[in-house]
Amino acid sequence: MVKAVTETMVEVELSLIDEPKVMARLEIDPVYISELAQSIKEVGLLQPILLRSDGERFEIVAGHCRFLAHRKLELPRIKAFVRKMSDQQMALARATENLARVDLSAVEEAQTYSDLVRKHGMSIEQIAQKFGKSPGTIKRRMDVLKMPPVLQEAVHKGQLSMSAAEELWPISDPVDLEYYLMFAIENGCTKEVARGFCKQWKDSQRHAQEPGAQGGGAPSVYQPRPVYIPCDLCEGPSTLEEIHRLSVCPECFATIKKNM
Repeated sequence: MVKAVTETMVEVELSLIDEPKVMARLEIDPVYISELAQSIKEVGLLQPILLRSDGERFEIVAGHCRFLAHRKLELPRIKAFVRKMSDQQMALARATENLARVDLSAVEEAQTYSDLVRKHGMSIEQIAQKFGKSPGTIKRRMDVLKMPPVLQEAVHKGQLSMSAAEELWPISDPVDLEYYLMFAIENGCTKEVARGFCKQWKDSQRHAQEPGAQGGGAPSVYQPRPVYIPCDLCEGPSTLEEIHRLSVCPECFATIKKNM
């Protein structure tokens, strides 16, 4: 069932391994698994996975994608380190691997910290000390999970930066938020542009409450509204009507920006 390779590493049958009960990734790209499988087929597994022993079976702690690649290749066994671990030790080991990913989104990072708080009783200060970050950074990341789902999805997919999402967050009307978010995604949106969107929305709400305002509520999202895009030089917000276009080569653009 388990074939020893070295004193600290074993080969474990895939049929004895259970996938993680808590998924570190929101989704796993099948193309990435196929590419990883091809790499393993050509050069072998360079880094064993980490398993927690659970009776006669094993649970994946780190290396889920490597396990899936082996299964895709229909390999019978996989190299692994096997440890006896508490739930918290396993959660910290998973979090450490997850946070080292280059493709980690801010939402996945937030969920990693949130799981340590909710399921394992760790404080923000303990998490910050464990991963070498400030408590303020940990709290800011976790606040992403309080955002409306449309903002979380945009941040996770890389359509919107976290700082821009934070600027749009105060837009409390869901319809208006989706309206501005649509323009932010389609036209690109810096933090400054998002701040301009939010200011415009707040101004419209304030004007709607003024005496004599038509309708007494928020303006219809179908009314014409300025569309802001970032300036290529200062990244400040400008409307499409205000923006000036100049066709220049990359070298001239760099010269202009350098001398601003």
